[in-house]
Amino acid sequence: MLVDDIRTERLVLRSTREEWGGLCVDFWLDGEINKYLSDPPREKAGEKYLHFAEGIERDPSWYPFVAFHRETGAFAGTCSAVPQQGDCWDLGYCIHKSFLRQGYGTEMVRGLIAWGRHMGAHAFTIDVAQENAASVALAKKLGFRVEREGSFRKSGTDIIYPNYIFRLDVL
Repeated sequence: MLVDDIRTERLVLRSTREEWGGLCVDFWLDGEINKYLSDPPREKAGEKYLHFAEGIERDPSWYPFVAFHRETGAFAGTCSAVPQQGDCWDLGYCIHKSFLRQGYGTEMVRGLIAWGRHMGAHAFTIDVAQENAASVALAKKLGFRVEREGSFRKSGTDIIYPNYIFRLDVL
C-alpha cells in the first residue's frame, strides 16, 4: 500500500512501486544478500516470486519500502512492516552490500518503528536466522528481546535455519 515517505537522517524509505519490482528481485536473489533470507536462490525463483510487485501499490496487507540514500539517491535496500494480530507489526529489512556495517540497518529499522508507532503499532517482531550475527546484534542493539526460537526453510531448498523471533514492546 502506498504511504508517505519515511525520512531518517540518511535514508528515505519509499513505498514500493510496481516499476521497482525488478530492482528488488535482483537484489534479493543476489547470492550474498540472499543467504539468510527465506527467499529462494535465483535458480529456484518461480514466476510468482519474480512478479511479486504486480499490484503491490494497492495491496493493503503490508507496507513494503525501497530505501534510497537521501543525498545520493543510491539504492540502499528494502524493508517492510506487516501488521499482525492486534497492534503488533512484523518488520523485515535487507541492506545493500555497499551500505553494510555503517549503521544503515539500524537507521532503517528505527525509521520503521517510529513510523509504525505513529500508525498505532505498540509492538514489533523481527525474524532472524540465529547464525546471522549482524541481524542478531542489530535487534539486540535496538532493545528487541528473544520471544521464542524456531526455524524456517529457505524456499526451494532443503536448507533449514534455526531462528529467533525478536520482540520489542513500545507502549
